[in-house]
Amino acid sequence: MELRHLKSLVAVAECESFTRAAQSLQLTQAGVSKHIAALEEDVGTPLLERSGRSVRLTQAGSRLYAYARQILDLVELARRELGVSDRMVKGPLRIAASTVPAQSLVPELLAQFHELYPQVRESVTVSDSSAAMQAVEEGQADVGLVGELPYSASVQARAIADDELLLVVSPEHPLAKSRKVTPQRLRSEPIVVREPGSGSRRCVERALDSVGLCAGDMTIAMEMNSNEAIRGAVERGVGAAFLSRVVVAQALAEKKLALVDVKGLHVRRHLFLISSARRPLPPAGRAFLEFAERWRPRQR
Repeated sequence: MELRHLKSLVAVAECESFTRAAQSLQLTQAGVSKHIAALEEDVGTPLLERSGRSVRLTQAGSRLYAYARQILDLVELARRELGVSDRMVKGPLRIAASTVPAQSLVPELLAQFHELYPQVRESVTVSDSSAAMQAVEEGQADVGLVGELPYSASVQARAIADDELLLVVSPEHPLAKSRKVTPQRLRSEPIVVREPGSGSRRCVERALDSVGLCAGDMTIAMEMNSNEAIRGAVERGVGAAFLSRVVVAQALAEKKLALVDVKGLHVRRHLFLISSARRPLPPAGRAFLEFAERWRPRQR
């Protein structure tokens, strides 16, 4: 057995695809197929079952995969112990992010990660928290960054940052003239909200419920799937909105928006790094997970 053949087996098993495995190893699909064929000839039994586009391990393949994974992990450990550069990690890294982490975390996080792992090719898909969780759960993304704790047992999460949602209005809005308002005052105010799959929206709804308001009490003026679009609508007087501090910080400083203090209402949450609890990560994904768990934003 050759190490490169074991790498191909592990890649196919973890990517669940010859195409994605070949991309992660920077090989041709034919090359990966030859490696698997060499292993199958060596052990004398099929290691993979192919059904259409899907690939899964046979019983023998699962047993060999477990050994191969241990061998590759030991090789990686030996390289680290001997000071071999992290720059050896390469391949694609698929990230699914909801809108606030995409704006507040991803640029700095990926810039620092790319300094350490220049041969990793990152691709980021931005949606809402529900869609990002689904992408990770279904294997369409290796890792995710979302604004709420996943509801599925097949997704594991680690809190890596905090976020605060602020109620903002245009400077000409009647609420802008009030130093502090009661929660009940919001019942009659048009609110611009995120779409139902948004973690921000669910966080706001839970916070409102804690002060005696339910979602049905609110007057929804508009629903948008973009924080930037919501901010623009609020600046133009469409209504009030709860937006992440990072989204409105500059507009508040430039007095394009006004902050509204609601008595007893504090809308805070964690931002989570997520990965599959059932599917092993490719090397670039494991490196990103380890890096992100240690990462802290640089002080500005």
